[in-house]
Order: sequence, then structure tokens, then C-alpha cells
Amino acid sequence: MRPATAARYVCTASLAAVTPLLAIRVSAAQAIGTVDLGVSTVRYDGFLRSSAASLTPTLTWQRPGTAVTARGTYLRFESGRRSLQGLVAASLFTPPSLLPHRWRGELSLSAGGSSYAHFESFWHATGEARMHYVAGDRGGWIGGTGGRTSYGSAPRPVAVVGAGVWVRRSWVTLAASATRSIVGDTAYSDVGSTLHASRGRVELDGTLAARLSSRGAGHGLYGEASATCTLGERTALFVSGGRYPTDPVSGSVAGRYASAGLRLRTALPRPYTLRHLQPPSRPPASGDGDAGLTTRLEVQPNLDGTVRIVVYALARATVEVAADFTDWQPLTLRRVDEVMWESALRIPSGVHRVNVRIDGGTWTVPAGTTRAVDEFGGEVGIVAVP
Repeated sequence: MRPATAARYVCTASLAAVTPLLAIRVSAAQAIGTVDLGVSTVRYDGFLRSSAASLTPTLTWQRPGTAVTARGTYLRFESGRRSLQGLVAASLFTPPSLLPHRWRGELSLSAGGSSYAHFESFWHATGEARMHYVAGDRGGWIGGTGGRTSYGSAPRPVAVVGAGVWVRRSWVTLAASATRSIVGDTAYSDVGSTLHASRGRVELDGTLAARLSSRGAGHGLYGEASATCTLGERTALFVSGGRYPTDPVSGSVAGRYASAGLRLRTALPRPYTLRHLQPPSRPPASGDGDAGLTTRLEVQPNLDGTVRIVVYALARATVEVAADFTDWQPLTLRRVDEVMWESALRIPSGVHRVNVRIDGGTWTVPAGTTRAVDEFGGEVGIVAVP
């Protein structure tokens, strides 16, 4: 986690554009909450290096076509000085029937502020409109942002135009973007790329970009990298570091940092309401223990770009999934309820093959998929991921 939260309009926005269709396909309203506890060492340009402790609560609420996120950060430096930062952002996507196939519109609003001890307070309020083109595992976007920002003086106008492209291959997503920003009498251009990779319990993110044609906002190369390792249902470890540029919109100055900490999940997504579901049926005994149980598999895209694999099965101990998106390595699902097992993965859009194993029994084709014969004469389930 970066020691200063900034409203950036460069590469992170390009990577976020990868999932507009996923955001509108959440099946029901749900809330996801996290709290990050971290320590950082940071050197802002023109200042001495300092260490800081941070506390960052985040709450995201989402429903079909809509997402709202609220985030706050409290930083306390070794000098005793402190800073407070807050951000609220909301996105609304157009319904599928409003625009031609593969096109989606997005309107987002963002408002935030920060207060630094012995310095001025800052605030900003912006609105952004985007047009997304999504074609399976690739796409692009073009958009514009307008609003106001203030550094404790008279507000200054904000205007940003940008475009980006992205491509997803297996568990890796690459994106590139270019933006031109004008904030009062400050103007600058940014070009760069991002990478996101997710494999099992580990997620990696990286950014490499350059600030060009700058008037009053600095210039040069910058980049950041982070890694998150999930420890359990509610805990994860994260490390991050790099250099980031001045952000005239949020009032942050350029700096270098390294951070590490613990992420606690305080509210977990529950995409399905179990009381509306019937447990899977139990067929006659097959001589293979519970391996012969009828199971059902469902997939659900999430707002963060992952795909939730849900299996409903009357299992005693384990439910495993093996598929082309796991390289046919068994993946053990997490138990949610007596009949519900799940896992969130980075899965490319398209048609995939999958089988399920209950309590170490035989691999079977789950209900909810289309049965097919593979190249080795065995049977697999066919499932489509949007």
C-alpha cells in the first residue's frame, strides 16, 4: 500500500477498465470490507526519509451495474506528525440493451480530501464518462474527466482526456493507456502500462509509466509493484514499493516508498442467498462413498476481475476442481456452508473445461455444465465465463 493515496488518471485506470462487463453482472447487492494495517518508509521529493504506520479501512458496495467505494487512510509518521485522507467513488454502467453489442458506457464520480499536519488541506471532486469496448479477452476505452480541486486556496478546474487498451491471457492481464491532464495552469501527459497476475493465493501488480510534456507537475519515469498473499478467508499479507509522480488533482507530491502489512477482511461477499437454494440430490449408493453425489457448479464474475467458482455438494471434507484454467491441477475449494464451496480465481473469458471431485472420489462432470468427451475419451464439463 502506498503511503499517500492519490487520484491517479494514468495506468491504474486502464487496468480497471478490463472489467466493465463484470461489474454489471453481479447477481445481487453485496458489501466487501477490508482494513489494512501497515508500516512504510517514504521519501517525498524535497524531504528527508521518514517511517510511518498506516490504517486504511475500505468498504465497497456493489449491485448490478453499480459500485460504490469508500476509503480512508490514517498515517502517523515517526516525527509524530500525521495525515488523514478520504475518498468516495461511485461507478454506474449502462444496461446492455442501451448500446450496440460489446459497447458499454460508464459514468463515475469521485470526491476526496486530505489533511496534513502543519500543511494545507486539499480536496477534489470530479466526474468521468467512459466508453468501453469489450471483445472477450481484450478491449479498450476512451474517456474524459472534469471537476474541481483545491489546495486550500481558490478551486482550480480539472480536465483529463485519455484512452487505453487491454488484453487478458490466462491468469495475466496487460493494459496500456495515455492521458492528458490540465489542472488550472498545470498541464502534463502520462503514458504507461500495467500488469496484473493472479495464481492461487498470490496476486501481483506492476506499473511502469512516464510523465511527458509536463508544465508544473514534474517529469520522468516512475513505477510501482505490489504482491498480495492470501492466508485465509479473512487475512492476507501485502508488500509494495516504488516511485510515484506528483498528482495535482489530489495534492500529493512525488516520492519513493516501501510498505508491508496485514489485510483483514471485515465483510465477505455472499453472492448467493442459501435459503433460496435446494441442496443437491443424493443418488443411490455407487460404491464410491460420496464421490457419486450430484453436484452443481456455477460461475459468477466479480467486480475486482476475479471469477467466483461455486460448487454445491454434500461433501464431508473436501471439494476439488480441476480445469484448463488450473492447468488441470486439483484446486481445493473453501467451505462456506454445508452445501456450498467456493473459490475466486482469475479466469480468462471464454469456454472452459472443468471437472469436480468430492471427498477424494472420482472426477465427475458437475451439473450446471455441458457434458462433452475430451481428446482422451473421458468426460468433462463445458462452462462459459463471460
